[in-house]
Amino acid sequence: MAMTACDPNAKAVSGTSVEVKIEPLVVSSGFMQVAFTTNKEAYYHIGILPKEEAPDTTKSSSVRAFMTRMLDIAYANYIFWRYDILETDAPFVAEFATHSLQYGNVDYTFTLLKPGTDYFIYAFVVDPKTNKPDGMLTMKYVTTEQTSLFSDTQFEYRVRGFWDYIYPVNPQGTVLPYAPWCGVTRDSAELAQSLQELGPEYHYASAQDYFLDLFNDYMNFELNERVHFGIYVHWNNGIGDGTSNTMFEQGHTYYTALVLMDGYLHKDALAIYKFHWGGEDTQLFYTKDQRMTTPW
Repeated sequence: MAMTACDPNAKAVSGTSVEVKIEPLVVSSGFMQVAFTTNKEAYYHIGILPKEEAPDTTKSSSVRAFMTRMLDIAYANYIFWRYDILETDAPFVAEFATHSLQYGNVDYTFTLLKPGTDYFIYAFVVDPKTNKPDGMLTMKYVTTEQTSLFSDTQFEYRVRGFWDYIYPVNPQGTVLPYAPWCGVTRDSAELAQSLQELGPEYHYASAQDYFLDLFNDYMNFELNERVHFGIYVHWNNGIGDGTSNTMFEQGHTYYTALVLMDGYLHKDALAIYKFHWGGEDTQLFYTKDQRMTTPW
């Protein structure tokens, strides 16, 4: 898994004089939050892979080939991204280094990991002029937990006007700042039309069935962009960033589904809230005990 970031004001520093340190901050069953720090600001590439895919560090040729291969993968992903952006006639497209590499000190979260599995996190400096490795490979071996640190996560959900507020909490009501979750809001009218268009072979007997199927689709398509951690605040402006895909309209009824997503789908943590939006003065608050219990 190759990760990216962007800093258009970054400057190149020789990798031979740069040290990159890797420190896991939070390790659960399906994700890790990791701190990357450098003694000098420089562009560098990071990623995480299963332990068995680690290069032979006793052979410089193996290390060099590994770094080159990881950069090739990152550059291929960059080309696909750039192609999609250019299709929209965007006035500015970031260079590879500013789009696909890290710069300075960074806290990064790796998701979609497997429980009880050995991984290695890696980092190495890259020369932005040539887009080639520049310096040594740094690696850190970490094993994910067998069970989620947040297996007892519940949700509190607020609607204030156009704003959503999502709070993952433990049974005592304490907010969990790193709990990973995924969410979506659907207009009931649009949802009913979509279900009708799908046909009888895609009939869902309950809202739980529908949203679990939807979240399973998310796991297969760019889930990293849809996972949130801890408290999340969102304005329903119709952009559709993975938490909502609609603008609230007065008199409409909505479903909001939230689920714990620590590497895999935690069905027991699925919460669905059905509410009527009465306008900008709407004030709603839902807890675990106020989740939907009826099929639709």
